[in-house]
Amino acid sequence: VAPRFRAAGLLLLAAALAAALSGCFFGRTPETKYYTLDYVPAIPPERLERGPYPFTVRLREPTIAEAYRRSQIVYRQSAYQMQFYSFHLWAVDPERMIGDLLFKHLGAARLFENVTRAVEMTPPDFHITTDVRAIEEFDAPDRWYAHLSIEYQLVDDRTGQVLWKQLYSLRKAVPQQEPVFVVRELAALLSVMHDRLVAEIEPVLQEAQARRGTGPGR
Repeated sequence: VAPRFRAAGLLLLAAALAAALSGCFFGRTPETKYYTLDYVPAIPPERLERGPYPFTVRLREPTIAEAYRRSQIVYRQSAYQMQFYSFHLWAVDPERMIGDLLFKHLGAARLFENVTRAVEMTPPDFHITTDVRAIEEFDAPDRWYAHLSIEYQLVDDRTGQVLWKQLYSLRKAVPQQEPVFVVRELAALLSVMHDRLVAEIEPVLQEAQARRGTGPGR
């Protein structure tokens, strides 16, 4: 065999051996997985029977704490240290998904005559702000938890008066120590928050319609 062909063969053998050893020592790169928040609103029949109140509400773009403004899912093992998954990522910005689900929930609940996210020619009666304080996995020594903390405000759009304000901070244990189960419980916690939001805002709307002299429509 000519020397140059022998040398080429040795180079190919060395490259193959290096690739094999790399696989043995370092393993395969983990698969990147993407996650979304989602749930189907379950609205109480009595809420639907009362119909919408004659108001328009605009949902402001949600804000989020800087530490969670990223595609990586956040996890922590203490109150003083945060870590970020490299291969478990949000498919959409978390605050955007939370805003989408609030829009869907309010539409399903028929609490307002009109729910919008756009700035329109006619000002709305109210607007709702959403501030995401935490959305994360918390790893305790014996189990994992989903932790979600969000502050909502209902504001009179004309006067700027805050008519209702609530900070929900909920935590729930996950059945298995895998990020997909954390995301599933985060979605369940968000559903609970939005159920409470609807129940707590309705008396405010009842007072507002009493002052206006009109009732909810069918």
